Amino acid sequence: IRDLLEKLAEGKNRHAAMIAKVCLATGARWSEAENLEARHIRNSQIQFAGTKSGKVRAIPIEPIFEQELRNHHDKAETGQRLFAYAYSAFRDAIERAGITLQDGQLTHVLRHTFASHFMMNGGNILVLQRSLGHANLTMTMRYAHLAPDHLQEVVKLNPLTALTVR
Repeated sequence: IRDLLEKLAEGKNRHAAMIAKVCLATGARWSEAENLEARHIRNSQIQFAGTKSGKVRAIPIEPIFEQELRNHHDKAETGQRLFAYAYSAFRDAIERAGITLQDGQLTHVLRHTFASHFMMNGGNILVLQRSLGHANLTMTMRYAHLAPDHLQEVVKLNPLTALTVR
C-alpha cells in the first residue's frame, strides 16, 4: 500500500493518490471516489451518491483526512468536483510499482484491500456490508474468513459460558 501510494504521489496526476486514499479509507469504488464533489464531504463523513446500487451511503472518515481532502480541492481546476479523472495515472502507478493484478481488478483492488484489512483488523461483517453498500450479506461473506478470531465469539457469547456452573 505504501509503495503504491508513493508511486501515485510521484506521478503527474495529483488526483490519483487522493482518489486511491478515499478508496482505501472507505471501500468506495474508484468511480464513486473519482466523482465526489466538495458538498459530499462534511462532518467527517463522505457521502457517496453515484453508487452502483443507486443508494446513497455515508462513510465516516478521520477529521484529518477530511481536512486533507478540503485542502486538495481546487475549485479553479475541477469546479465542484474534488478530483479530475485519474484512472490512467492509477494504471501507470500500478505498473511502476510492479503490482500484477487479475484482469478487471485494476482499481477494484483498492476496494478488496479495504475489505480485507477491515476484517483482519477485527471489523464487524455487518459494518463491512453497509460500508461496501452490498445489498445482501452473501457478497460480503467472502471476507469473513479473514477475521483473526473468526467464529471465536461463539466461545464468549454462548449461553453456557455465562452460567456459573459449580
